[in-house]
Amino acid sequence: MVYTRKGYTPEERAAYNAQKQAEMDEMIKRIDEGVKAVFQSDKYKEYLKFASKFTDYSARNTLLINLQRPDATLVAAYGKWKQLGRQVERGQMGIEILAPVAYKTNQVLETERPAVDEFGNQLYNPDGTEKMETVEKPMTGLAFKKVYVFDVSQTIGKELPDPVTELTGDIDSARKEAVFAALKKVTGIDIEFKDIKGGAKGYYSATNNEIVIKSGMSDAQTLKTAFHEAAHNLLHDPAKDIVTNKSPRNEKEVQAESVAFMVAERFGIDT
Repeated sequence: MVYTRKGYTPEERAAYNAQKQAEMDEMIKRIDEGVKAVFQSDKYKEYLKFASKFTDYSARNTLLINLQRPDATLVAAYGKWKQLGRQVERGQMGIEILAPVAYKTNQVLETERPAVDEFGNQLYNPDGTEKMETVEKPMTGLAFKKVYVFDVSQTIGKELPDPVTELTGDIDSARKEAVFAALKKVTGIDIEFKDIKGGAKGYYSATNNEIVIKSGMSDAQTLKTAFHEAAHNLLHDPAKDIVTNKSPRNEKEVQAESVAFMVAERFGIDT
């Protein structure tokens, strides 16, 4: 940040800029310390053990999940949820994805391999080269079939581990309204409030051009979540010509969370 207001000496401008840089450095330091504390906590280790039980879906299936249920946070098949002590609620609609299925074909693939005797010893030709033999292998094909998965918000049962604690604290209503008005101005989106089940506190859908925040949370958590989802809109909208919209998903989350931290810090919200 460069301070250019007229009427100040170069020394005063330099001091002001140094102060702002020091504030930014302090915030970045707090981000690093906060991330380190979360990653080293027992709660986060418990969450990682839980998350490791889930399938890592392909980019295509991730897109299918997002198009059908943009608020999805953790998805698994019906049977997997039962194994984890949770039950899909009656009447819930599954999320369609594609599962690979291998099948045998009538074609045969001929390949060569080193020839061996009955004891497994390599055989050689009279000229000393390895003796090879031709073997036939049935060829297989790969097809895809439609299967269904369900988000954690569509299930009930055993409580899920949560890596972080939800924020608490009330904020003056006028100040809160001013913040939401500012967020609408920069994103062009009216923030909606819905009863989101599961672990998600909010989500941004580029497909529907909407930001949704979980209702019933504290003011501090609501604003922090709004900052996070607004950052997704500003940084990751695929329609925008901006380099960050091509970042991997994990980097996008770091970017959005870092923006949310910095904005919340300005409002005195300890995240």
